[in-house]
Amino acid sequence: MGNFYVNFTVKSSDSDDVADTLEQAGRSAFVTRPQAGYVVVFEEQTDSQDANEIEEVGVMLSKQQKCPVLAILNHDDDILAYWLFDRGQLIDSYNSAPDYFEGSMEGDRGGDAELLCKTLGKPDAVQSVREILEGEDAPFAFMRHGALCDALNLPEWAVGVGYRYLEEGDLPDGLSEENLRRVQ
Repeated sequence: MGNFYVNFTVKSSDSDDVADTLEQAGRSAFVTRPQAGYVVVFEEQTDSQDANEIEEVGVMLSKQQKCPVLAILNHDDDILAYWLFDRGQLIDSYNSAPDYFEGSMEGDRGGDAELLCKTLGKPDAVQSVREILEGEDAPFAFMRHGALCDALNLPEWAVGVGYRYLEEGDLPDGLSEENLRRVQ
């Protein structure tokens, strides 16, 4: 069985403000300390992989924090999807296997590498990101997610981790309980 997770990478260095936003919205989550100008959020309801919940949290975080938010979904290590939000608006989305549940691979994956890189402040990474999004060489979705994090200089502890994993005490390398704030 592969990974199943959702998380949000928020372009902010103020993890307390991000946590307060979630708390005021009545959301249960874990929030990391900042790394390289980003805070990672693992929100409980979105772990169900409901796209509407993911969009609701992404819009709320990006609007309240007035910054870009990248939501990532990994479904059984077969699908990597993202939603990119900025200031309360969904501005881009991607799905590595758009027709996965219909059994065909002919749909449009989406994903605008240039917009993603520009929004996250990494304009020099466009070619690398384009290859990651369009490539077929990642046998597992978490590997594609890891490659995106490397190319965009995003916190590596977002890869392979969702709320449920943290709830069960399964922390990724480099992330300790002292570096997490729990919001309930």
